[in-house]
Amino acid sequence: MRSKILVFTTIALLSLVLALGGCATDSSTPTQGEESSAPEDGADSTPEASETQPIKWDLQTPWPVGFQPHQECDAALQKINAASGGRLEMTLHPGGAIVPTNEILDAVNSGALAGEVSGISTQFGKFATAMFFDKYPAGPNAYEMYVWLYEAGGMDLWQELYDRNNINVHVVGVIGASQAESFGWFDEPVTSLDDFQGLKFRTQGTWGDVLTSLGASVVTIPGGEVYESAQRGVIDAFEFATPAVDLSAGFWEIKPVLMEPGIHAPTCIYDVIVNQDEWNALPNDLKLILELGCQAGASSVLTATDYDDMLAFKELEEKGIDIHQLPDNVIEEIVRVSNEMWDEMAADDPFFAEVLESQRDFLRNFRAMQDLKEPKGADLTWPQQ
Repeated sequence: MRSKILVFTTIALLSLVLALGGCATDSSTPTQGEESSAPEDGADSTPEASETQPIKWDLQTPWPVGFQPHQECDAALQKINAASGGRLEMTLHPGGAIVPTNEILDAVNSGALAGEVSGISTQFGKFATAMFFDKYPAGPNAYEMYVWLYEAGGMDLWQELYDRNNINVHVVGVIGASQAESFGWFDEPVTSLDDFQGLKFRTQGTWGDVLTSLGASVVTIPGGEVYESAQRGVIDAFEFATPAVDLSAGFWEIKPVLMEPGIHAPTCIYDVIVNQDEWNALPNDLKLILELGCQAGASSVLTATDYDDMLAFKELEEKGIDIHQLPDNVIEEIVRVSNEMWDEMAADDPFFAEVLESQRDFLRNFRAMQDLKEPKGADLTWPQQ
């Protein structure tokens, strides 16, 4: 996996350098004896940004400024600003800074915001099909999601989702991701599905629907209220984010058991979408820089969050947290119940069904290929020196 991510980063960064080199060449003054390539009157031309006035965009996330995804994505955006040579200045604002978090998409649609950096999971309540482009139970992992989006038609389906709903936005791409979230924090290890019966469990979205079907009492509260709610007994157990984020939130202080793996959220995708009119007005070379910059960010953010999670597991163990794996039969039942739910939803929504089949077909073929060619188990053991 690490080698794939590094290759992904190298390709994206190399492409960005080539794009910038091309931009520099195209914008240079013609040498003596060369004719200007300016188009004749009436000919199509590439929009040009002002040489003195940068294009300034305000974007917003749904996250607080100290939240790891906000910090990592902001760092990636600033690199894109630098790559533009100062011609594009994007400012990333935290959740609630300009508009309420639940109104970000509406603000981008209207042009009140130039764009957003978010996870489309915030739109699950508006569009059921949105779940396929972010975290959902028994879905693809981060690398699989990248490949499906960029190589197997997923990005086109993502844009079609907005177009079908007359949302005036353009999906630029993925700027970051994390691997699976932690399954959750408990007082006792989860050993069977019976442990969910009557459990007051904090979560949201599609995972909440699955848990409800398993007998849990799902409680949806903002992330900032999770710690106190667990401390006061308002909730019995909860899930929030990745190990590193959970560590920083101090959840180890109030619950002794951390369950893995995060089958409910195999990846969290952080996307960049912008107002369609703003995108159309952007010079073509800046569009390319933004697209390639997002792809580079997608890799760097993922590797950073993975590394932080590795360190977080070690620290949580040192703090005495019991880290347990879900039994295989529990994972299998979650996968079965989840897929039954998606099949029922697909029967009532043709576009949902189309995207579901696209992703399932891709995963069947991709995982079969991975099983054939990727070393695993003992094959990965480093020889003894």
